[in-house]
Amino acid sequence: MVRLILSILAGMVVVTILSTAVDHIFHVTDVFPPYGEPMFDTGLLLLATSYRLVFQVAGSYLAAMLAREGARKAAWALGIIGAVLWLVGTISMPDMAPLWYGLLGAVLSIPTALAGLKLYERRKA
Repeated sequence: MVRLILSILAGMVVVTILSTAVDHIFHVTDVFPPYGEPMFDTGLLLLATSYRLVFQVAGSYLAAMLAREGARKAAWALGIIGAVLWLVGTISMPDMAPLWYGLLGAVLSIPTALAGLKLYERRKA
């Protein structure tokens, strides 16, 4: 159980660090608006969505790899946690981005987590 919890935390940390790092780079290079400013540009939101989804796959892969026999549980947990966090962010900051952005992230959280699991299972086989 401890291994499972630590694997889920590791996956969350990886997704958070990678997403935050790329966000920061885009903010300081003026690709994204300054911190605290809303972002409603569809192209920029799709860019942010795309790298976040890739990072979610990577985080789930890592969690599955660390969890070993609990790989499926770790992936599902990350997907559900990701969906909840996307929804909480969308509800708590409604003026920062369009509603579709948070809903898209929430809807794709479980499929990206399962994609990371699938990559792990293929590599393991």
